[in-house]
Amino acid sequence: MSYQRDKEQKKTDIQQAFTELINTNGYDKTTIRQIAKKADISVGIIYHYYPQGKPSIAAAIYEKNLRETIPPYGLTENIDEVLRNHIQSHRENSEMYKAFDQAILADHDVFESIKRDRRQIMMEYLEEKDLPVELLDRWLTTYNVIDAVIHKHLYINSVCEKDPELINLLRTIYSAINS
Repeated sequence: MSYQRDKEQKKTDIQQAFTELINTNGYDKTTIRQIAKKADISVGIIYHYYPQGKPSIAAAIYEKNLRETIPPYGLTENIDEVLRNHIQSHRENSEMYKAFDQAILADHDVFESIKRDRRQIMMEYLEEKDLPVELLDRWLTTYNVIDAVIHKHLYINSVCEKDPELINLLRTIYSAINS
């Protein structure tokens, strides 16, 4: 039991070190050696838990964040609140979202893993809430399109001048997919 706790603590330490370094230095300037030093573990331990290095760590953090913050698209009466929270999450974690993008570009398997994780997490949510599985594809489409628009708006070039306009656009997209 202490081995399991130690293993989970090491993973947590690696993820925390990674996050802090990404927020300070960005993805490209963060190295496995820096992560190991900050987490006070060996480089070998990082590769033991995260075989592809930075892309694997980014994917693990993505999955954890998705599980904690999965928005109930299609299952809420207050879509504006869900949209505001989604936008705010991207703003507060901008360096990490950029790191996810770079990890995906660096290793295509990370992208496939994230797609599988997102699908599995949403499926588990539907099962937990005893909702029809048929909602899954529409829910995934809604989430993916809205996430892409928010991502483009914040990191590439603005889609709208102000957040209320962006929320109106996203609500229109949401309604079109879910009508």
